[in-house]
Amino acid sequence: MWSRPIVSNVVTLDVNATYLTDAGKRVPALVSLGFDPLDPVAITVRAQVDEPRLAMATFARALFVVDDDRWAGPAGPAGLAGRDEPDGPAGQAGPDEPSVADGARVEPVVRGGRRLLSVSVPCPGGRAALEMSATRVSAFIQRTYTLVPVAAEAAMIDLDLDLGLAALGCG
Repeated sequence: MWSRPIVSNVVTLDVNATYLTDAGKRVPALVSLGFDPLDPVAITVRAQVDEPRLAMATFARALFVVDDDRWAGPAGPAGLAGRDEPDGPAGQAGPDEPSVADGARVEPVVRGGRRLLSVSVPCPGGRAALEMSATRVSAFIQRTYTLVPVAAEAAMIDLDLDLGLAALGCG
């Protein structure tokens, strides 16, 4: 039997968020962001939306970098950066906005004068979206880059192993 305690280097941030339903309803949610230095290009998002359900998705860490350019103008696949969002359903494009049929999105939005990050993924019938404090998430992401700078990412990834496992159907 293993007698040493398991030590985890995973860094997490728990943050209160808002889940936006397809019907436009806003529901409080608890979100946990996770960063494992052994997988430095990924951020895991876990959201407790309904009591028995826990949703989880993994995003590229670089998607969470929100600099002044992303707040000032169009950025990302839907060009939603920095605009003031109505309180309607998330992920629905307006008349002047392209929609994104598939793929995850992390986008800065301003709602009620607050800077938020909208994290959304495709789901049956539309998109599931969470909004959380951009300030708290940005500080967390900055901390991850202090732990593993961009220049060190390649050294942490065993691409040959990842490709081999994927070929075997294990990854």
